[in-house]
Amino acid sequence: MKQAKGEWFLFLDDDEWFDDVTEILEFFRSSEYQQYNSAAYVQRNYLDWEGSKHSDAIVYRMVKRTPEQRFENPIHEELQPYFSPCRIFGTYVHHYGYVNHTVRTGTEKSSRNIPLLEEDIKERADYTKNYLQLTQEYCIEECWDKAEKACREGLDICKRSEAVLRGWLQSSLIEILYKREKFEEAEKEALQILEKEKPGELTRLLLFQLLIGINEQRKNYEKQLQWGIKFEELLAYMDRHPDLWIKQQMGTVNKDKVMNPDWLYPARLNCVRASLELYNYKEAEYFLELLPWEEEYRIQTYYPLLDRWKEHYAPHLQELLAKLPQDSAYLLYQKLLYEEKNKKGGADLFLFHRCLKEITQPYLQKQLIEKSLREKRDLSELLKKMDLESWKNCISSIVNETVCEEDSHLWEAGELLSKEHPLQGLWLKKLLLERRLTKGFPMKKAFLENLEKYALCISSFYRGQYQEAMFEDSASHLLPPDCRMSLAVLEALDHWKKGNLAETVRLFRQVLGIYPQMTGVIREALRLLKNELDYPAPAAGPEFEQLALQMKAALKIMLQNGQYQEAMSVLSQLLPLLPSDTELLKLQQQLLARTH
Repeated sequence: MKQAKGEWFLFLDDDEWFDDVTEILEFFRSSEYQQYNSAAYVQRNYLDWEGSKHSDAIVYRMVKRTPEQRFENPIHEELQPYFSPCRIFGTYVHHYGYVNHTVRTGTEKSSRNIPLLEEDIKERADYTKNYLQLTQEYCIEECWDKAEKACREGLDICKRSEAVLRGWLQSSLIEILYKREKFEEAEKEALQILEKEKPGELTRLLLFQLLIGINEQRKNYEKQLQWGIKFEELLAYMDRHPDLWIKQQMGTVNKDKVMNPDWLYPARLNCVRASLELYNYKEAEYFLELLPWEEEYRIQTYYPLLDRWKEHYAPHLQELLAKLPQDSAYLLYQKLLYEEKNKKGGADLFLFHRCLKEITQPYLQKQLIEKSLREKRDLSELLKKMDLESWKNCISSIVNETVCEEDSHLWEAGELLSKEHPLQGLWLKKLLLERRLTKGFPMKKAFLENLEKYALCISSFYRGQYQEAMFEDSASHLLPPDCRMSLAVLEALDHWKKGNLAETVRLFRQVLGIYPQMTGVIREALRLLKNELDYPAPAAGPEFEQLALQMKAALKIMLQNGQYQEAMSVLSQLLPLLPSDTELLKLQQQLLARTH
């Protein structure tokens, strides 16, 4: 301060920096500065090294110089005295000082600050800000017991005139108790603060938020809804009186903390659930409207939760969602589902086509595709804008979640898609064939037919994307592994048909190195090949195969009924005739397990 020569003085920490100071420059160039004695800017405290999360605090670090000004405090030093009026800038400094520097909890900075603060408290036991700062440092370290102790000590010595500091300590105390899961104590003390101490609006908002969370944990839906309504009413009041945010803020206890999406939207969602539990659909609609429907990057996190709630609170939540005035992708899809369910004439075509055109979020696209495949609807509008990788991920999830006994519509869809959208259709058929190969116990003929179709699907999929020159020997090594695997399988099967069994074995073993995911399937193929050599099967026509199927069906019934002796007799007749039948071998294992 003694070295400063200018009319005004500004400072920042050595681990902070400005990106843009245009607003501050204009403040001085326009002579606006002559109307003020001080100013403040924003300190953006990042919570991770990527800068994706942050908390903003207004810091008072600009003053018109006077002889009596000085720095106070060893930690978080501040300029005193600070004269009004004060200009608040939106300009901010970047600050990464509170990001974890190691794997352990907390930071090097907080570890450094704590002993300095404790030493200063010994010298100035009645200086409230030291307790506030010590509480904050312990919270960063997640030492909640020490944070609670420091916070209570600060409240004990805090003067009534220090309303802003007192509000910070009050809200922090309840938050610490909440973090320690001392919900009953937190609720009791929060109510005492609200009833006896009449804190300012900012403190009340933070206490209301915590009371919503406390009653959510305790499943007290009536109180949860009560505090939710109080919170929204007070928040609306603050919006009408924005100067209160500035007057009552202290450090990170500010508007940003109240409006933090990680707190605000879960709290509103929980108020939706509380309303539904209480059959209060008017309030449920009110809180639903407050969610950030137009900010898909935020609201999409809650899509799975809302879908689970639709099942639990059917049919009311579905109707509420469908009738919300916002026009987001999720609500558009809910309107479609609602119209379909409540109109005897079928789905609303206009809404369906809007969904195809407008829905881009993967979670919703998957639902729309799954619905369309079941109902044999045309997906062309969606597929024209959906990249192939997204389709592969989406349809893979759909196939995995559909049981084999209920996938007939997917087989039909694969055939239909192949006509207009061959790549998408081939990938769907590839997934279905892959499941047939890896699950169940098909007979040799069916197994080899499926294996050939599977390999053909994959090779055709890539031939539709690459030039033919890529499939020549000189360039084929550049193809994706699954494509090279399919080519080797097709060649191996061709040699098998021609009786070149040694080459068949070589190619199958090559597949294991190219694409290890096929190990189980290739081992089964090699086992069938070995059985073919060791036990040549007798000539058998369709009549024999039909008889074998009937005998295996009878065998399953015998096992279910506990007729093990009869089952053993049938097995002894069938095994010599069908030595390589995987299903029969499995039945033999089941019989042996039950009789030994």
